[in-house]
Amino acid sequence: MSFRMKTLGGALAAGAAAVMFAAGPAVAGTDSYVNTTDPFNGGAAGFVANGEIFTVCDNRSDGMRASAHIGWIDSSASHWIKLEDANGSGNSCAKLNLAIGEGEAVTIEVCLKDGANGTPRYCATDRSGRA
Repeated sequence: MSFRMKTLGGALAAGAAAVMFAAGPAVAGTDSYVNTTDPFNGGAAGFVANGEIFTVCDNRSDGMRASAHIGWIDSSASHWIKLEDANGSGNSCAKLNLAIGEGEAVTIEVCLKDGANGTPRYCATDRSGRA
């Protein structure tokens, strides 16, 4: 066997081994954040792809609460989940740990409102998230 054939055979074997032991393609999620449209960013919502954590925060002592929704569509249904930070600003934010399929696109919306039944105001939406 010639040197050229040995080199080609070795290269092919190494290439096959690299393919067999290579990791599958990594699908990275995309975090998403959005602030309300009032002049002081009184509310904010965020989605962290690693762990599918949805958070809403009341950022200002203005008598309003931050109210948010997260939505996604998967093979079983369309989902639209509400979360509110009703304990006032300066306290902990409200959080949900969700189970969203990897690669699913998510939409978050955040608004401010007066109390539990108030009319949503200063709403903003972000559609850039991906689980």
